[in-house]
Amino acid sequence: MKKVIVIALFILGIFNAPVFGMSQEIILSELYSIVPLDDAKDEGGCVRPNPTRFHASIDGNHLSVGADTGAPAYVEVINQETGEVVVEEEFLNETEATITQAGSYVVQIYSANTVVTGEFEVE
Repeated sequence: MKKVIVIALFILGIFNAPVFGMSQEIILSELYSIVPLDDAKDEGGCVRPNPTRFHASIDGNHLSVGADTGAPAYVEVINQETGEVVVEEEFLNETEATITQAGSYVVQIYSANTVVTGEFEVE
């Protein structure tokens, strides 16, 4: 019985994370790269990129984005319903933005010859 209660509380915590002020990680996937993140070979002296160097999270309507590439980066956030670009910004390492309108969004991060993308919701 204790296991069922612990599992129920764990699941409840996952669904209530945004309510308690915890940010939710946005799952990013590679859209384009000259050196793919999953390339197991070391071709031409290139170092295999670290797939965790890009990250994004949403906390309510507060978006945090990072690109630990050592190069300039650019972030673009697009409202999926209207197609409107609501955030366009160049940055180094990390940046933050506030999304003012509720809806479904796509985030795209460009840096070091790589583009990653992810989807998120603002309530």
